[in-house]
Order: sequence, then structure tokens, then C-alpha cells
Amino acid sequence: MHIMTVRTKKNDGVSPVIGTILLVAITVVLVAIISAVVMGMTGGIGTSHVVGVKVVQGADLPGTDFPTLLVTITGGDTTGLGDIFVYNGSDMIRGVSFSTAGVGVPMSFYDGGVNLNSGLASLSIVGRFPDGAQTIYTGTINLV
Repeated sequence: MHIMTVRTKKNDGVSPVIGTILLVAITVVLVAIISAVVMGMTGGIGTSHVVGVKVVQGADLPGTDFPTLLVTITGGDTTGLGDIFVYNGSDMIRGVSFSTAGVGVPMSFYDGGVNLNSGLASLSIVGRFPDGAQTIYTGTINLV
């Protein structure tokens, strides 16, 4: 009498040891790729300069109704600060050399009514430092 034996084939796939090794390898590769991307992104970040700025409306230009702005650098990292430019939106009002003014000395900005008129003015003040230009103030002022 022959007893039939049925052989079943085990389809377990990959052994647990090989699976664990594969998961660790994939994790290491992903960490290497992510760190390479992140390190590459941080290369373009430069230094920042923190500068205190006070902006007020000055007297009108003599004999006109054209407003002026008085911009005073009140302190902060002014090392190497060269020129200062004032923009109303995207229109440049005027540039002034900071080296002739200094900390605490108001600088007058006017343009004869071309880009600076009565009403709300959206101002950006940009300073030129040795490592590039940087916005040091952004705000709105109501000129009367």
C-alpha cells in the first residue's frame, strides 16, 4: 500500500534576514539623497544685517507741495553700509550715501513729486552692503 504524500511548496518569498537588510539599505540610500539635497540648498544663504530705521515725513520742498521723507538709521549692524535707496513700490525715489550721514543723522529723500506724492506710500528702503543689497525696511506711510 502506497501512502500518497502531498508536497506543498513554501512560497515565503524573501527570508526575514534578507528583508531587514534590504530595508536598512533603502533607508541609508534615502538619507544620503535627502542630505545631499538639503546641503546643496543651504549654499546660497548669506549673512543678514539687522539695522534700525526710523521713517517720518519731513517738510515739503521749499516753494512746492512735494513731500520729503526723513530716514534715520538708528543703530544695528551698519558696518560696510554704503548707499541707501528709497523705493515707493517699484519706483526709486532717490539714493543717498550713508557714509556722509551716519547713525542718528536724518537723511532727506525727495524726488520732486514724480514718484512721491501725498497719500499712502508703500516704502522699501534698501541698503547696499559689501556682500550685496538688502532690504532693511518695508512699510507704509501716509504723506500729507
